[in-house]
Amino acid sequence: MVRVTEPLDSRADFRALLHRLWAAIVRYKGMVAAMFVFGVLETAFTKLPFVLVKPLMAEMGGGGAAPAEAAPGVDGGFTERWANEFNVWFRAFANDLARWLGIAFDHPGMNVVAACGVIAGICGLLGAITIYQVQTISRFFAIRIVADLRGELARHFLALPVRFFGRQRMGELISKVTNDTQVMQRSFELASDNLVVDPLMILGNVAILAFFVPQALIVLAIMVPVMVIPLYRQGRRVSKRSTRSLQAMGETTESLNQILTGIRTVKSFQLEQAMLRDFEATTTTFLQRAHHMLRAKGRSMAQTFVSYQIGFGVLLVLLGYVVLVEKKIRFDDVALVIMPLATTYQHVKRLTRSFHVLNESAGALRGLEVILSETTDRAAEGGRPLTTVRGEIELQGVTFAYGDEPVLRGLDLHIAAGTTVALVGESGSGKTTTVDLIQRFHEPDRGVIRIDGVDLREIRLADYRAHTAVVSQQSFLFNTTIRANIEYGKPGATMAEIEAAARAANIHDFILSLPQGYDTVVGERGGNLSGGQQQRLAIARAIVRDPAILFLDEATSALDSENERLVQKALDSVRKGRTSIVIAHRLSTIVGADRIVVLDKGRVAESGSHEELFARNGPYRRMFDAYSSGTAPGASGRAE
Repeated sequence: MVRVTEPLDSRADFRALLHRLWAAIVRYKGMVAAMFVFGVLETAFTKLPFVLVKPLMAEMGGGGAAPAEAAPGVDGGFTERWANEFNVWFRAFANDLARWLGIAFDHPGMNVVAACGVIAGICGLLGAITIYQVQTISRFFAIRIVADLRGELARHFLALPVRFFGRQRMGELISKVTNDTQVMQRSFELASDNLVVDPLMILGNVAILAFFVPQALIVLAIMVPVMVIPLYRQGRRVSKRSTRSLQAMGETTESLNQILTGIRTVKSFQLEQAMLRDFEATTTTFLQRAHHMLRAKGRSMAQTFVSYQIGFGVLLVLLGYVVLVEKKIRFDDVALVIMPLATTYQHVKRLTRSFHVLNESAGALRGLEVILSETTDRAAEGGRPLTTVRGEIELQGVTFAYGDEPVLRGLDLHIAAGTTVALVGESGSGKTTTVDLIQRFHEPDRGVIRIDGVDLREIRLADYRAHTAVVSQQSFLFNTTIRANIEYGKPGATMAEIEAAARAANIHDFILSLPQGYDTVVGERGGNLSGGQQQRLAIARAIVRDPAILFLDEATSALDSENERLVQKALDSVRKGRTSIVIAHRLSTIVGADRIVVLDKGRVAESGSHEELFARNGPYRRMFDAYSSGTAPGASGRAE
């Protein structure tokens, strides 16, 4: 199973997340650069109205016309002189703007008030444009990161060996690909614009204070670190608890997946209440873990708020002292100090939330990284090009085990090109494993498999599989049209080839009887078709591929007599001139095989034609007699 095991390393998880973010920044550096530029502009248009407070308050206090030196009772200095010069300059600018606009006020100070209003409006309009750009670019950037991750997962899944999927709970895999990536997308969307804009906003506040009231930087330098302290303390807990919460969500998804995929069995055996109890138990675990994660986030936000309020209280006391006792700053400076420091809390609060959602993403990424660390199928790499396949197959001394359980024990088998060979034997004798090895879903532990005299491991896998096709007991159909399902056998096949394959599979007339013909959607797993129709459609998919080697794995065992007759006729058609390997429990379906191989505990017990084996009175004869009397496994038409 893909499970997260203790101990959880939240630091490593967060580093892995930052590594992915940095890789995305490098990959989409143009998008990031545009996001940064618009973020700087948004900061400028957001903070500029704060600067207007100083000339506005100075004018309202009657000091707008003061000369460019320190006001009475206030210590001078470069900053104070610069601030006074700014007030004088802005008053002159306001008068020029009023004359240019052709407006006049009875009170000359209204020119400053009007200029502040005009500039604030312009900043609002331009700021709205930059906010739109930042939001759009940053959130699309977040979506691109997650889309790339999903694409990486899809490519990795397709490159993994078949054995990997046999070890997994599919519900948990689906949960990781859907729920975990969805968590990451929501987190990145929320965090991306804040992580760009809010640090710039804090820097904007610092710049305003540095230019006009540098003494207030001391308060800001104390407040910000104190507010950030809870981030580190609680962030690791959020990451760990997010990982556990998502693991519980995966278990809940797996429980629901079991209900949906096994609904017939559930209802047949009246398992509704038992399955519901399992689902509710996993849901309860998920809710408990989610609650723990939310509590960690809430504590961090609360501690940040307390830190800010304490810092703001200290600021008010200091401002009162320096204004009333020390007389180092003026009243209009007080207003300019309060606004940046007050908004700093909002910026730190958003950064706190962004930090937490990134920790949630780190927890979600952990499970995905476990999957991505799985070794891909080495069989798909390299190999000799293969243009034609005659279909001669040889297995020499092949052994194979699932874990510690041996299945094949030195299997020797030769299949001549163009012949039909049936594999029979008791359950667990190695029939399906043999076919899987010939398809190269697994590599033999020892021994060699040769195709036309060449070691299968030396052949380019894509070229080899282009010459093979499979029809299994439960052939998988995609939830698309009949035409597309047949065409998957040979991408780019013409309509004439598709129809010819359907005729050979005895399903063309049925398709034409449907209102939408070949454009009929088959439904999830072919649910709009009967079992026999699904099988014949799968056979058409194999026929259009024109394979040199055909694998038939219990292709008729789940069908009734009428459908079996139609499918068997189609199979007889597709086997002509091809190497066919058939697995069957219904022994009547393989009587006409060129050769029947009886497997027993991973070795060949006997082989020959039906007549030869029947005459020997050996294992095959006993199996056939038991089948004929209805006492053999599968004699009723159901595969084990």
